[in-house]
Amino acid sequence: MPIDKPVKIPILGGKGAIYQRTPGGNWSVYYWVKAEKKRLRKSLDTADLGLATRLAEQIVLESLAKEQSGQKVLSASLGQVIDQWAVMQQDRLNRGEIRSEDYVRHLERMFRKHLGELYGLETPIGSLQQEDWDRYIPYRGKQGVALDTVRVECSHLRGLVGKVGMKLGAALVPELNVFVPKFQRSRRSDTFAPAEYRVLLRALEAYRDPDTPEGLYVRDWSLGSAKARKTAPKTLSQDLERSRRELLRWFVLIAATSGCRPHELAGDAEGSLRWSDIEFKEVEVKVSHSQKDPTPKSIALLHIREQTKTGARVVPMVGGSYLRQIKDWSRFAADDDFVFADQYGIRAGKPVYLDALRLHWREVLRRMGFERFVPDLYSLRHMWATRRLEAGAPPALIAKSLGHSLTELLKTYEHIDFQQESVVRSIWRDNTPRVLQDVGLVLADRSELKLLING
Repeated sequence: MPIDKPVKIPILGGKGAIYQRTPGGNWSVYYWVKAEKKRLRKSLDTADLGLATRLAEQIVLESLAKEQSGQKVLSASLGQVIDQWAVMQQDRLNRGEIRSEDYVRHLERMFRKHLGELYGLETPIGSLQQEDWDRYIPYRGKQGVALDTVRVECSHLRGLVGKVGMKLGAALVPELNVFVPKFQRSRRSDTFAPAEYRVLLRALEAYRDPDTPEGLYVRDWSLGSAKARKTAPKTLSQDLERSRRELLRWFVLIAATSGCRPHELAGDAEGSLRWSDIEFKEVEVKVSHSQKDPTPKSIALLHIREQTKTGARVVPMVGGSYLRQIKDWSRFAADDDFVFADQYGIRAGKPVYLDALRLHWREVLRRMGFERFVPDLYSLRHMWATRRLEAGAPPALIAKSLGHSLTELLKTYEHIDFQQESVVRSIWRDNTPRVLQDVGLVLADRSELKLLING
């Protein structure tokens, strides 16, 4: 019995073709992509010659238009798009157009992690439609990520697709609009007032105490999966619970007196603060001009690791005594140990999970009855910057300590009513002894100088 040969019909003057492998079967389109030296083959899902011809002509014309505009016809995978984006960013770093190589690496890791988990890095970017991209916002929301953070991530994703993805075959630049409620948008302009912060510190002190007369710690929420949080845990490690409540108190004190980002203190092992990253510096300060003999005290210089968002920098802070007290308390105090290490359990010696601290943080705020705004651990960094800027500390020095550019600082804290330069300088000089100015430390007000003396 003779074998029927495939039927092939040229279209658009031979620019492409449709073919039928078996008589009566579905038609497919064929097009040779010269720039990529590859064949485009796609089933048209119809046995009707007329319909197949119209569909094939549309595909070939669209492919020709992409070629002429320099776009990829056969779309690259998400992983290849990220690779090309990384190359482009490295070129920009080499030309001096952008300054932070660490932030570029941070974005690259973010793209690979979340796009890989959500879509798969082998997925062709041309196969992703708007409804696929729409899954990104709820995906991050379910992980408990703040909406303002998701909004920034979506902006970077649009840049990834618009600047690189469209040239590699993306079907569209996604519309990723994140609505951030007012109470969350105000995080950078709302922070703890000094009186509120004092109440917070008292609440943290009380939170360290057992919850029952029998000396037990109890709670009606659970760390771990969302399913696990719906019911109270059957068992609660008393040692682990007590130590994490203590760690939260130390974490708040250090974050509020250093202005560090939460992940610069704990979280991922690569970027978490270790004891070897801390340099204690002895200084002599006077609480008033009438004090004859200065008081010797320790301040701390935190050497933030290069694996963090804005790379390596040195952060001076008043609360050196806090760090010495943590070291005396901790079971892990060797140079290579983590400052904020879990003390017990299966992660003993490893950096405490930030999510664990956040859940304890929310419980403290609930017990306080704090409702003026919705603070997170990052709010402590904003409080540090806000108090110093309002007191008249030099913005350039604050920006350096925060790891910001001066432009970023002024944009982020544009709500602050900056004082006149002459007033700024007099306040700064009056509040900060010269010995502290020499290490880049700025005191916001007299209370911090008193803390250094009495701490």
